[in-house]
Amino acid sequence: MAASATGPRASGSRGAGGLPGGGPGPLPGSGPDGTPRYLQLARALRSEIEGGRHPVGGLLPTEVEIARRNGVSRQTVRRAIGLLREEGLVSARKGVGTRVEARHAPERVTYSALSATDLVEIAADSEMTIDSSEWIIARGGLAAELGCRANRKWLHLTCTRRRESMAKPFASVSVYIDHRLASSFRFPGVLRTALFVLLEKHSGEKLLEIQQEIRATVLSAAMAARLDAAAGAPALEITRRFFGTGRRLMLVAINTLPSDRFFYSVAITRT
Repeated sequence: MAASATGPRASGSRGAGGLPGGGPGPLPGSGPDGTPRYLQLARALRSEIEGGRHPVGGLLPTEVEIARRNGVSRQTVRRAIGLLREEGLVSARKGVGTRVEARHAPERVTYSALSATDLVEIAADSEMTIDSSEWIIARGGLAAELGCRANRKWLHLTCTRRRESMAKPFASVSVYIDHRLASSFRFPGVLRTALFVLLEKHSGEKLLEIQQEIRATVLSAAMAARLDAAAGAPALEITRRFFGTGRRLMLVAINTLPSDRFFYSVAITRT
């Protein structure tokens, strides 16, 4: 999946398918941008709910019916409905079905990442737009914040992350990529896949460890403007450091999430 309101300042030198109701037929294997089927299906269902085809208080068609009409598996249907449940559009009860709870989803997302797989799913369920990029040399406070030695060269990307259902971004992401990984990589303007996965495929170097830190913060004026939020509003800052062989720091991502656009969910199991 995760820069800060109080975040690091660079010092040193800088450089440059819908559901048929008798309808349009099966979903394609993936969209032109590689969008998975379950996301296509979630978008189709969301559009139909917002359009009033499935009224609030009513039930969606059964999983079997949705799967048959769209040419997908029941697992794909479950994942699509799971997204709608996270958004607050529907609820599901065993023996009853999937009930429509709201016509429009509240602008909040469930944000939980306890593994590399979770980060991949967060990336697949949203899109990250690269707003700006620059080469920097990390010194002083920035080097300390990143956890690297001084005078190390990084590519700094300033990004926003959003979901299709939300009018505003739910996170600002400040990304720092080791110059060896970034120098020959051509970045798309919009990412729909986890960045660390793309970098691994490009470089052939495996990122073996992810260190995650979470702290409370408030939005600076600049950060608030980027997120279309109120300056001084509470937010959560999540810093993730990605390490390669020999525990070399290769990638740092600092995510800032306004408190009114997400909730962090973690399941704790007793053993």
